Amino acid sequence: MLLIVPTSSLWSLTVVHQTLHERHRPPPGKRHAESPTRLVAARKALTAAPFAGRIVWTRALDSERTPQDAVAALKLVHTVEHLRAVQGLSQSGGGGFDMDTYCAPGSWEAMLDGTRAWLHATALAAEARGPAVALSRPAGHHATASVAMGFGLVNFAAAATAALLTARPEARVSILDWDVHYGNGVADLLREEPRALYCSLHEFGGFPGGGEEEQQRGPRGNLLRLPLPRGSGREAFLSALRDKALPFLLARPPDVLLVCAGYDGLLADPLATMELSPADYGEAVRAVLDEHGFPAERVAIGLEGGYALDLEEGMPAALVETCGALIARGRRGGGETDTGSGTGLGLGDSVRECERTRDSAAS
Repeated sequence: MLLIVPTSSLWSLTVVHQTLHERHRPPPGKRHAESPTRLVAARKALTAAPFAGRIVWTRALDSERTPQDAVAALKLVHTVEHLRAVQGLSQSGGGGFDMDTYCAPGSWEAMLDGTRAWLHATALAAEARGPAVALSRPAGHHATASVAMGFGLVNFAAAATAALLTARPEARVSILDWDVHYGNGVADLLREEPRALYCSLHEFGGFPGGGEEEQQRGPRGNLLRLPLPRGSGREAFLSALRDKALPFLLARPPDVLLVCAGYDGLLADPLATMELSPADYGEAVRAVLDEHGFPAERVAIGLEGGYALDLEEGMPAALVETCGALIARGRRGGGETDTGSGTGLGLGDSVRECERTRDSAAS
């Protein structure tokens, strides 16, 4: 049964869409997990979700953050040589930085567009105008100052964080990375930044290696790495989130909670062995909002990994659960928060339920 929440009790959600993402595509004839179909599926899922009417769609191209702003943000975390290498390879016909990380003729423009999406979403949260989602690709949390890797050419999360802290020196940002792979790039780029806290919940022993020592907090004490055993499911993931990650990130409430939202921890995902369900990500959001009382309007989410595109069990369904938990903030009698999500429904079920509701209203 789909839980219906009164429209007046719902937040709106801004989705900043990287419309130039299709320019970043695998070489002709080469199959690759990181392809434009990921964002096509994600957008389709959100537009079919029960709360679709509460989404405010914004193109990164229309953002107040210009391409020049994107370049300036990227320069805060990447070497000029690296950015020139990405731009040069893209504008000279494309190629590859390694066997997994390709660069297409239009990738440079796509990276600037994706950076603008993350800048815009993060700025909205900093102004308490969220929640906001940067719908972009590829995952960037592996990219370091001078190395493109793990599908990513640039590091969107680190660039958005650095840009915000430059514009607002008094601000603080907490980054929750629940991608199944350790976000080595974000950790490395922000390890000397005391105004930013970073926590990664990831599968032990997976790409790119590292991130295995929970007690190593970095030179500023601002890093927390939480490796989970291979094959971990809901209980291990949510326990680590509730008992360790959120107390670390939210003990002193930040101005922004930025979520590096990878969905490759799903049972259906081909790139790892964890066994999460889409509903588990909605539960993670409720742990942030309800159990810790963190305001939804100060949450920004950026898409990282997630390569299973099934509407019931893949990344699109998990993204719907995440956004549904952010949007649904109704009140029951007695002041109990009613999230209206986490029903266990897949996207297909949600769509069918909406169709039944519509048909009943029309009859």
